[in-house]
Amino acid sequence: MDKNTFIILLLCIAAVLLAGCTQNTSPPVAAVTTTIPPTTVTTVPGDTQTCTTAADCVPTPCCHPTSCVSKAEKPDCNGVMCTTSCEGSLDCGAGSCGCTNGRCSVVLAQPTTLSVITKTSVTLTASPQRYSPMMSSTPGIKITVDANGFNAARSRFAWSATEGNFYTWGPVNYTVTEVGNPYTNQGETLYWTFTQKPALILEPVVITVTATDIATGRAQGSSKVVLVWDGDNAVMLKDTK
Repeated sequence: MDKNTFIILLLCIAAVLLAGCTQNTSPPVAAVTTTIPPTTVTTVPGDTQTCTTAADCVPTPCCHPTSCVSKAEKPDCNGVMCTTSCEGSLDCGAGSCGCTNGRCSVVLAQPTTLSVITKTSVTLTASPQRYSPMMSSTPGIKITVDANGFNAARSRFAWSATEGNFYTWGPVNYTVTEVGNPYTNQGETLYWTFTQKPALILEPVVITVTATDIATGRAQGSSKVVLVWDGDNAVMLKDTK
């Protein structure tokens, strides 16, 4: 082999080696894993409001409930902290759970009218302090009635005295009129006097006035005037009670 042929052969070998070094090497193919998502099953809740009686129903949610569900759907309220404010339709007695047409429902509380019993009484005012039929300034002991806590016009006042009689006197003609003993009116002022010497001057004269509601018959109050004798022909005001 001549020199030129040897050189050509070397060049060919170098070209082959150079082609092998510059050849693109394909990268390894990565494995691809395909994940198939599970099928989502939607659970349709059963009827949460079916009931037979109100006892089958409970309020929900735990704090400030606004609706009612059957006991089977009762929320777990263990450890739940609620505020003390009244917000929900079932809070603070605003309503309760009931069973309406077979379904749990909110039953709003009905307004309650409280019966307020007002204390009533009768007060008597009597004058003068000492009285005798010989006095010309007054026809007798004047007794006026004060109705406390009730309407006198709707009440009946029963007057009675252990001695003497009652009289009316006043406008327009100031005529003294005997009305007897006992007597009933609607609380108008009366006068009490006597015409005969009492059998026992040691016994006081007790005048009693009792008020009764005309419509209901309920006693509105009662009061007394106590007079003591001052000799045979006069009385003195001892007490009103």
